[in-house]
Amino acid sequence: MLCGALLSSGDHGQGQVCEIRGVLHRRRYAAGEVVFREGTPCTELMVLRTGQMKLTTMPLTGREQILGLLVAGHLVGFETSEALYPYTATAMTPVETCCITHKEMLRVLEENPAVALSVIQRFRDELMQAQIMIRNLGIKPAHARVASFILSLVPTGSDLAESFPLVLSRLEIAELLGLSEETVSRVFAEMRRNSLIDAPHGEIRLLDLARIRRIAGIGNGEPWCVDVH
Repeated sequence: MLCGALLSSGDHGQGQVCEIRGVLHRRRYAAGEVVFREGTPCTELMVLRTGQMKLTTMPLTGREQILGLLVAGHLVGFETSEALYPYTATAMTPVETCCITHKEMLRVLEENPAVALSVIQRFRDELMQAQIMIRNLGIKPAHARVASFILSLVPTGSDLAESFPLVLSRLEIAELLGLSEETVSRVFAEMRRNSLIDAPHGEIRLLDLARIRRIAGIGNGEPWCVDVH
């Protein structure tokens, strides 16, 4: 995570570590609380340390549109320094964030090359994930999109034996993936029947990570598929 990179990368002296700690701010939000609103100034880089955060926008139609669901480890606010947030972020579970202003971030990066390299790599990872999502919407079949979404719910470094919150409704997942609600429900049901996932109300647990990765198009092997027409 960025917070860890800022505090542990490179050969920091104790004074540097204390200085970096002084510009980091942790905040907590309750489930349902708005973290920031679309159109307000974006002055900070934020790391989601725990929980899940939904990103939405309000187009001219007046109907809220979901843009993404972030889990622990994701960055928020790195798109453009000092611009306006292009979306609203809402805590879907209890959330803890780690924040640093863009101004302080630039100063830390200039003074700590090792930290800068770690942060650049993290930015690249975020951009790659965004590109994968765009590709999924364009060319992947329904079952691969759903599998990719399920994998995206797993925070970095998590124990895969754990259950993870499934905070979006089938309709919201469908809107996010460019599918119908019926198709999403059908794929989830088929994955449960094939013992790939367990999805009690409000949670999901991965039972066969290797097969889910193959369905998503990650790794080798023939992809599993389901009739979703």
